Amino acid sequence: MYGRVEMRRERIEADQAFFTERLAQRGAGRGRSLLRARALAPHLDVRLDTWGEHPERVITVVGSKGKGTAATFASAALAGAGLRVGTLTSPGLRSNRERIRVDGLAVPRRDYEALVGEVAATLARVSDLLPDDGYISPSGLFTLSALRHFADRGCDVVVLEAGMGGASDEVSLLAPGVVVVTPILSEHIGVLGDTVAEIATEKAGVITAATHDVVAAAQADPGAGMAVQLATRRHGCRLHQVGDRADRPGPELASGFGGVNARLGVVAALRLLQLAGRTEPEPAAMDAWLRSVSLPGRLSHHRHGGQDWVIDCATNPAAIATAIAHATATVGPPTTVLTFVPHHRDADPLLAALGGQAVVRVPGGRSTGGPGGGAVMRLDEVDFGSLGPRVLALGPVYFVGELLATLDIDCERSFRASRC
Repeated sequence: MYGRVEMRRERIEADQAFFTERLAQRGAGRGRSLLRARALAPHLDVRLDTWGEHPERVITVVGSKGKGTAATFASAALAGAGLRVGTLTSPGLRSNRERIRVDGLAVPRRDYEALVGEVAATLARVSDLLPDDGYISPSGLFTLSALRHFADRGCDVVVLEAGMGGASDEVSLLAPGVVVVTPILSEHIGVLGDTVAEIATEKAGVITAATHDVVAAAQADPGAGMAVQLATRRHGCRLHQVGDRADRPGPELASGFGGVNARLGVVAALRLLQLAGRTEPEPAAMDAWLRSVSLPGRLSHHRHGGQDWVIDCATNPAAIATAIAHATATVGPPTTVLTFVPHHRDADPLLAALGGQAVVRVPGGRSTGGPGGGAVMRLDEVDFGSLGPRVLALGPVYFVGELLATLDIDCERSFRASRC
């Protein structure tokens, strides 16, 4: 269990400063402030205007599912073209250090703690000088920290995954040359919008006059698809629709729903290379980089002791069905499905999707205000040895993170790079 304890220690010691403003102000009914985040940037020597003058250096990824997959494959493709790539994703699995990567490698712990300490100290020092219209969200502070780190490491290009929204997310402080739109679902209804179309409009708000290309998945909701098209036309961008088929020759990039999102990332990288006037790498060289991508917790396969584990962040019936089919095809029918359903989720449709499977539910409890909405998981009460030789583990990202830490699965590197 050392991995889980270490993960919690990293977050407690290094991350709390990024949550202070939200904890202090959200209870008073105050909201997220992009104006305040923008004003903090120059105090951190983050030059937003400089990034804005070079949209050919920025890819922004929005959507409901698969953003991390798209961002990782875009980054691997750009690295394969010889560029130093900074990647911002969320959330981290074993550690929030994984949210900030250069050439696929998570920021080292010592550098991360120094970076967080500097950002926290700067915010405390200049807080009274900033606009007082709300708080800087944790994801906003991660975004500013990442941009500072990328500049310090001399990154040629950056790939930024939005946290929850689009126009309301701090990634909108930069003007991207290419925008990726993954599938948009009915998540965050009442927060980002009252319909899927309204949510799509909010997410498409990252598209600006500086954007040349929008690379979008086919949307199941017609209103969402129309919202993306309208935003693209408004700014005179080129729209590239990526469907279920392979849009370029090469290897099968990812399993399940991840295949489309992987292709979105690769197409976006190729569009950015074209925008920057750079030569696309040879297909064989590109494919080698793409094959090196590692995505723990996205239908990932791990050998632990005498067991084969397939682990996925599936939390809806369609994703669960895909995970069962993938596990069956790759390692054989699961002997057990290990899952965690937080108390606030309706377990019935999820368990119905697991019909016919031997299911072990991880014990849990009610919110304590911690990560993952405060869901309490008692993973240490599960006897892994009793789960049989083939285990399919499904659940929310914070459950997957704890499981990966317990199994001591490496999450430090997301793809191979020759420059680190």
